[in-house]
Amino acid sequence: MEAKKFTKPGRRAYRRYDANFKAEAVKQLERGTSVTELVESLGVKSSLLHNWKSQAKQPAAMLEEVKRLTKQLKAREQEIDILKKALRIFSQTD
Repeated sequence: MEAKKFTKPGRRAYRRYDANFKAEAVKQLERGTSVTELVESLGVKSSLLHNWKSQAKQPAAMLEEVKRLTKQLKAREQEIDILKKALRIFSQTD
């Protein structure tokens, strides 16, 4: 289990954990390992462990549906913005 470090210009380094790392951490939590022990052994924050655990409980289909709907909502919001701009342009009187 290994984390990759990524940096953005002007920002501090952050870690990105792969799915296997997260799954193994959740398995250890389910086996009864305490959060404190995992925080010390894995070097992650307890909030991450709790987030991973709650994400593991959600069915993958629901997550895909949320992503699809979010993408669809963003597209509709862009369409509305374009229509609003067009309305402003066409409603101007010379």
